[in-house]
Amino acid sequence: MESFYRWNPDSMTRVFALPAQVVDKHIRLAGAKQLKVLLWLACRGEGRFDADACAADIGGSAADCADALQYWAECGLLQSAEGDEEPDRAPARAQAPVNPNKAAPPTAPAPRPRAVKPQFQEVLKRQKESEEFAYLLDTASARLGRPISHGDMETLLYLYDTAGLPIEVILMVLAYAVAAGKLNMRYVEKVALDWADQGIDTIAAAEQHLLRLERRDQAGARVQALLQPERPLTAAQKETAEKWLHEWRMADGLIQLAAKLCQTKIGKLNLAYVDKILESWHLDGVDTLEKARALVEKSRGGKAVQVENSSLNLDDYEKMVLDFVPVFKEG
Repeated sequence: MESFYRWNPDSMTRVFALPAQVVDKHIRLAGAKQLKVLLWLACRGEGRFDADACAADIGGSAADCADALQYWAECGLLQSAEGDEEPDRAPARAQAPVNPNKAAPPTAPAPRPRAVKPQFQEVLKRQKESEEFAYLLDTASARLGRPISHGDMETLLYLYDTAGLPIEVILMVLAYAVAAGKLNMRYVEKVALDWADQGIDTIAAAEQHLLRLERRDQAGARVQALLQPERPLTAAQKETAEKWLHEWRMADGLIQLAAKLCQTKIGKLNLAYVDKILESWHLDGVDTLEKARALVEKSRGGKAVQVENSSLNLDDYEKMVLDFVPVFKEG
C-alpha cells in the first residue's frame, strides 16, 4: 500500500526559503553534498559564506564545502563576496510566527573553541630547554627567507606541543608551503593541522601524502589545460580530475566530449555536470570516444553526432543520463 506524507505543523517553528530554480533546474543533477551545503546556505540567510564555516557546521571537509559553494556559484545562485565587509554579528535568520503553546526551540550550540596557543614567554623557555625546538625555529626562518615573528614562534610551538607533530613533519609542511608560494604562518598552521587530523605524523606518511597531492595537482593541471575553465580548479575539483584520469581512465577526448555536451545543454562549463556524464559512461563501460559518440547517437534516434556543432540538441541524452542518477556515487 502506497504511503503519503504531509508536513508536521509542530515542526515549523523556524523556516527558510529556497529559489524555485533549485528544484526546477538543479535537483536532479546536484549531488548530496551540494544539496546539503545549499540547505546550510539557505538556513544561514544573508551574509558572507566560506568553506571553513560550512565544514564546521555540517561536519564535512572544507574541500568538499568549497567545491559545493563553487558549484552553486557556477549555477548562478551565489556571487562573489570578495571585498565585502565582514558583518559584526551573524545575520538574522527567517523566523516563523511564535506558537505560545510550544516551548522555545533550543539555541544553537556555541562554536567550538579554538585551542589556546602558548605565550611568547613559554616559547623562550622551550627554546632554551629544547635544542630540537630551537632548531625548528632557526630552520623555519631560513626556509621562509625572513625572520619569524613572535606569533610565528607561538604557532610553531603549538604545532609541536599541542598538535603533537614531530619536527621533521613540521619542516615538511614548511617546505610544501614554500613550494606553493605560501610564505605566511597561517597557511602553514592550516596545512599542519589538516595533516594532524589525517594522522600524517611520520616522514613516511607525509611523503605518501605529498605524492598523492602531486598526482592530484598533475591531474588538475591536465584537465585545466583540456577544458580551460574560467577559474582555477579547487582542491576537490582536482580530486575529481584525478578520478577521471586514473580511476576511470578517461581519455582526453572523452573528457572534452562530455564538456562539450555540458556546454551545449546548459550554456556553460560545469564540472559537476561533466562528472555526472563521465560517471554514466564509466558505469556503462564507455571507454572510447567511438563508444561515447555511438551512445549519444543512439539516444538521438540514430542521428550522427557532430561534437563541434554548438546547436546539438541533448534533451534525449539528458534523459538517458538522468536515468542513471539512482546509481550515481555521492560527490
